[in-house]
Amino acid sequence: MEMHSRKGTLADIERLVEIEESAVSGGYYLYDNRHFYFDGILNKGEMVVALNEEEHPVGIGQYSILPDGSGWLECLRVEKQWQSQGAGKAIYRRYMALAEETNAPSVAMFTGRKNLASKGLAEKHGFHLAAAYMGYDLALPGAVKEIVTGFHLVVDEEEAVKLLTQAVAAEAKRAAETNGWGTFMAMNRTFFHYGEPLYRYLHRNNMVFTDGENVLVLGARMLRARGLHVGFMAGDYDKCLAFAASATAAQGLEKLSIMFPPERADLHDLVTGKGYTQTGELIVMELDRRK
Repeated sequence: MEMHSRKGTLADIERLVEIEESAVSGGYYLYDNRHFYFDGILNKGEMVVALNEEEHPVGIGQYSILPDGSGWLECLRVEKQWQSQGAGKAIYRRYMALAEETNAPSVAMFTGRKNLASKGLAEKHGFHLAAAYMGYDLALPGAVKEIVTGFHLVVDEEEAVKLLTQAVAAEAKRAAETNGWGTFMAMNRTFFHYGEPLYRYLHRNNMVFTDGENVLVLGARMLRARGLHVGFMAGDYDKCLAFAASATAAQGLEKLSIMFPPERADLHDLVTGKGYTQTGELIVMELDRRK
């Protein structure tokens, strides 16, 4: 008998946390992120729970809907003793059904560059390699020596859309040989397609900053208490990073993160020179449903 699935609720949280703790070593976040996934306001989508023959939860996977309507697959966990027995396939069946129900233009997920099992499962469902990214973290507040000002939050939505549209185009031209900032904007290991729907989402969540010359996306999709993320910057990178670190430390947060394509050797040299440490090599797998 094939495993099947149902929609998870906040009432399931204790069992779902057990699954997460069995499936991964450290890096737990489901409990801290429970309201984001389950309240239906902060994040649209569904927590999919895989069930064995006894109707007992043995796997989980979140299907989230990003600003452009695309599907984002995250938090895929299968309890250790139930791995390779069909739970992942049951979750993916529901993922694909949700993509159909919501008319998602595309569906994507990330995994570690060396995680061949996760990559293979995605490939079996028609996903292809879309991008690669490197992650870096800066430990705060020790790295911040002075308060940096000059940037302000962009309060007008149309101004934010215009600034980001122009800045993204300028950065792509500036670093054409390395594809600028890549195919996606990365935040909380979530990979967003560039475009107006994303820019409006960023503005509405108070993440767009400028000093009149430079543009910075700084914030967190979720788990803000764990630190902020530089999603994008344009112009003077030194000024942008200095403000980002200062603003993050001023909020009492302990970490600032950034991700970009591995081709950006210039950014690698810049951030490691400022004390950032490399945290991961990721790939993004995507299914384009418009084809």
